[in-house]
Amino acid sequence: MGLVSGDDFHWFVSVRRQEYEGEARANLVRVLAIAAFYVIELVNYRGLDLPFLSMPRVEGVDWRFHMAVTVLAGAWALTGWGVLLFLRRGVFPPALKYLSTACDFLYLTAILLVADGPKSPLVAAYFPLLALAALRFDLGLVRFATALSIAGYLALTAHSAWFRESACVPRYAAANLLLALLFTGVLLGQVLRRMRALAQDYAARAGKK
Repeated sequence: MGLVSGDDFHWFVSVRRQEYEGEARANLVRVLAIAAFYVIELVNYRGLDLPFLSMPRVEGVDWRFHMAVTVLAGAWALTGWGVLLFLRRGVFPPALKYLSTACDFLYLTAILLVADGPKSPLVAAYFPLLALAALRFDLGLVRFATALSIAGYLALTAHSAWFRESACVPRYAAANLLLALLFTGVLLGQVLRRMRALAQDYAARAGKK
């Protein structure tokens, strides 16, 4: 591998720093999102009856479903704890962000398989996971996350078509969501590309002063 020099070296150092900070922020958002999701799951399982808010228990959310979601959410949270340990010890290999991103999509897809598959409102969570990838300032990671989101949704639709017809969605709905995931990934990638152009333009203008 050749040595990085000049402006590319400074850009490399800046990107690595932003990747590290982005991984830390993504991990915080990850843990908070898991906690928020699990609170909703508890409400679905037990119901909620407050003076200002009432949410009845959701039919179909039985003990087996609740335990399956609990195990998956717990494993997901442990992944976040593992990432935190790496970051606190200053260990940040380039593969870490790819591994944590793959775990995010794996756990989300597994939870959706347990739930209502492609019919679940939680399918929308694929989009925040794409945004988390962009926090790491890595174009390759955004492409990786986009591919995982599309693969995850295709797995959901295939599973429902083969094993669970009640969870099927119309083909046009599946196609629209797949296109939305694809173009979200493309747009996030373009944002990252424009950021380097912005940084270079600013450096050039600042150097003229």
